[in-house]
Amino acid sequence: MKTYQKAILGVLVGLLILSVTAGLLTRGWSNYRERLRAMRVVAGNSAELVDTHTLETARQVSALAVTDTEREYGQQAVRLADHSVDLAFAAAMKDAAENPPPSTPELRQSTARISAAESSVAADQGLVAQLTQQVANAHGKKKQSLQDELNLAQAQLSLDQDELSEAHQDLIRAGGDKQAIIQRQIDEHEASEAHPAKTSSPGSGAAAATSAATSGAANAATSIEITKANTVWAQLDALLSLRAKEKFLRQAEENAAARSAALSASHEALQKKVGEQKAQKTTAGGAAGVTTPAIQSSSAGAPTATVTAATGQAATGSTPPADALSYMRLLGGDQKNLISLSKRIEVEKELAKVYSNWIVYVTVREKAFVHGLLVSTSWVLLIGLCVFLASAGVQRFFGDLKPERRDLHTMRAVSLLALQVIGVVLILLVIFGMPSNFATVVALTGAGLTVALKDFIVGFLGWFILMGKDGIRPGDWVEINGVGGEVIEVGPLHTVLLETGNWADAGHPTGRKVTFVNSFAIEGHYFNFSTSGQWLWDEIEVLVPPASGAYAHAEALQKIAADETAPNAKLAEQEWDRVSPTFAKRSFSAAPSMSVRPTPFGVNVVVRYITRANERHEVRARLYRAVVELLNIRPTSVTTAEKSSAQSASTRI
Repeated sequence: MKTYQKAILGVLVGLLILSVTAGLLTRGWSNYRERLRAMRVVAGNSAELVDTHTLETARQVSALAVTDTEREYGQQAVRLADHSVDLAFAAAMKDAAENPPPSTPELRQSTARISAAESSVAADQGLVAQLTQQVANAHGKKKQSLQDELNLAQAQLSLDQDELSEAHQDLIRAGGDKQAIIQRQIDEHEASEAHPAKTSSPGSGAAAATSAATSGAANAATSIEITKANTVWAQLDALLSLRAKEKFLRQAEENAAARSAALSASHEALQKKVGEQKAQKTTAGGAAGVTTPAIQSSSAGAPTATVTAATGQAATGSTPPADALSYMRLLGGDQKNLISLSKRIEVEKELAKVYSNWIVYVTVREKAFVHGLLVSTSWVLLIGLCVFLASAGVQRFFGDLKPERRDLHTMRAVSLLALQVIGVVLILLVIFGMPSNFATVVALTGAGLTVALKDFIVGFLGWFILMGKDGIRPGDWVEINGVGGEVIEVGPLHTVLLETGNWADAGHPTGRKVTFVNSFAIEGHYFNFSTSGQWLWDEIEVLVPPASGAYAHAEALQKIAADETAPNAKLAEQEWDRVSPTFAKRSFSAAPSMSVRPTPFGVNVVVRYITRANERHEVRARLYRAVVELLNIRPTSVTTAEKSSAQSASTRI
């Protein structure tokens, strides 16, 4: 590895380590939704005294409704959530009136400022009223003078009113007027989209529910959850959407249950307090001879038994009736709080029940889509099994084919490819379904693929040509683009050769595999040097001395070659007859041929014979052995010069 390559590798490794470390350190940032939700909750709690998220959640869930049943649940949820928020506002207003904030120097200063401003405003209003009456009764210059005084008084009244308003806003900012803060929140709530304008509180949720239902109906038209397609993709998408909705609904149900539990705890605590107050009242009344908590009085001025609001102890007639009245008002307020809490608890329980029923409905729909997914998966597996069995059947049907049945080999390859393509198309249709505008999609896709995959398409079509009658098969000896060798594989896109260097060197491959794109079958040409037997013509050349009966030796050599190659010659003739077209039939002869030519050193005999390509060297070795044995019959008749010439005999193909 070179120096700059090492440097680049080091930089990449360092950057990878830094990025992984940064990812580990910032892994808490990934859950940004929870962080934003927590920030919104904190900001809302700091600015609002009444939590209105109940209605916001109901509207968000209602917007997810896509069926009539879900829209009905959504309307109920919005109506109940709106009623719950109204009850919460009412309870907050009552609590703010009964429990003013503790006094602080800032609050006392704001209160004193408000009192002074109110006194000034009252005085200004009185003066304005007095001057207005005087102006109405005056005449002449006196009326004009009084009018000037009235204008000055009205200006002063406006200034004092602005001062009072500013002092009141300071009190609100300091937290000294909870009722004003809650009222402002009520105004904002009623003016918001989540709470349309209403005429009365009991029916306030109707408009909001109708609005949410309308929004849900608009979203239902494009929702994947109402799909009727039986494809894997559509059903899986709908199932995931329902799972997300179910998670949202469960969170809303848990929140409603939590609010109900918190309100129930407050109800129990307040009920216990009221029970203790009643018990103390009853005990105090019994000690004083009073049997009812009502105030007992006598026209003769008899003593009256009462219970003070602060201590709950029995008092004699000397206790002022105001204490008993205060106690009864306090007790009545607690009773009203109990009733309000009971109503809010009931509303939250009903809201949780609505969410629970909605979850059951969503779960039923989820199971339907799960069943559809299982059915679609079964179809995919069934198609795959059918394709596998059909492919096995085709291979078994064509398993015993002979190499020369090229047409059946082509049919087998095409059948297997067609089965696989059909299986893939059917599986894709089960998964994704039929695309819309199918013809247009196919046309555009075909045009684009034709341009982009021109070489691929030409190579694929070339495979059909190669698998045809005049094509090539594994085991053939061919020459493609100047490269010769044995065919190892003829695939849909490529042809692979085991290179031999020369087509005659059948038994001596180079060990290299050469791959060609099948486009050569269309755009170029190729040579196939073999039929099923891979026949070729070979020859041997022998120098026979003239004094040893050259012609007799030549005929003997031809007979030896004929005997050695007779089986191959017969098979070659049969194969040549079979592969030749019927209209070009003619008799082929594979018998050895011989030519004799005189030379200064004797007679040069050339014997040409047929042999298989892979048996060429073995057949030639056997023929040479037979020639040596033949020539050694009369060794004395061969001179030294003739022997040298015989040993230098060459073979020409």
